[in-house]
Amino acid sequence: MKKTLVILSVPCLALLLNGCSSTPELNSIKMETDSSIENSKLADYLADGTNSISYSYKEVDDRYKINVKAKVDNSFYANNPLGILNILSRTVEEMDRDISDFCGRKDCEFGTLKVVSATSSKKDPYSLKIDTYDGNEILVRDDVKYKRDDLTYYKDPEGILPDPDYNENEDYNNNDDVLQFNDAVYQYMEDKFDEITNYGENYIPDIDDPKVVKAAAIHFDITEEASEIYVNKAVEQGESYKVEY
Repeated sequence: MKKTLVILSVPCLALLLNGCSSTPELNSIKMETDSSIENSKLADYLADGTNSISYSYKEVDDRYKINVKAKVDNSFYANNPLGILNILSRTVEEMDRDISDFCGRKDCEFGTLKVVSATSSKKDPYSLKIDTYDGNEILVRDDVKYKRDDLTYYKDPEGILPDPDYNENEDYNNNDDVLQFNDAVYQYMEDKFDEITNYGENYIPDIDDPKVVKAAAIHFDITEEASEIYVNKAVEQGESYKVEY
């Protein structure tokens, strides 16, 4: 009997030395990582400090992906999309990547940082891969993906630092930025009209105008401004325009 106990204890000893747990120790990962997030840009928007941060895991290709979710207050949503991209990008830079010690017999790595509203399910969730590189980030907003280049019509916080008066809540209110933004909206709508009407051959105003305005509103995160921008730009260029006020 004693020999049996000794034999059985050997595998257990090996597991103890190499990690008996077969799943990630999320509490340990949280303790290790919360401090990094506390010192990040995202900390200013957490609804309840590090209590707002939770961790989960998913098994992918024989390893674990550790995903992070943060609940934020309404002030986070006052930032324009480029500001949000930069906040999340700077936050993931601060996060400690070496977490495999907490994953037992399998390696693990960070997956995605997801940000949700603490008070309203109607506000869009945002997410960003944690293992990302500056300039190549892809911001996901309610399942729609945006590259950094897609957001250049917003004021770029990186482009005007270290201006002490800059506020990341600032919107695109500089005149040059507005002109660039309006050009982008107009060109997008022109291309969309060409796409859905076969370059005007099948144009039906009552059907096509609302479609294009809605597409532009979603793409640029604006509302009925799209139709006004389009008409004003068409008038400025001396061209006929499709969208009616």
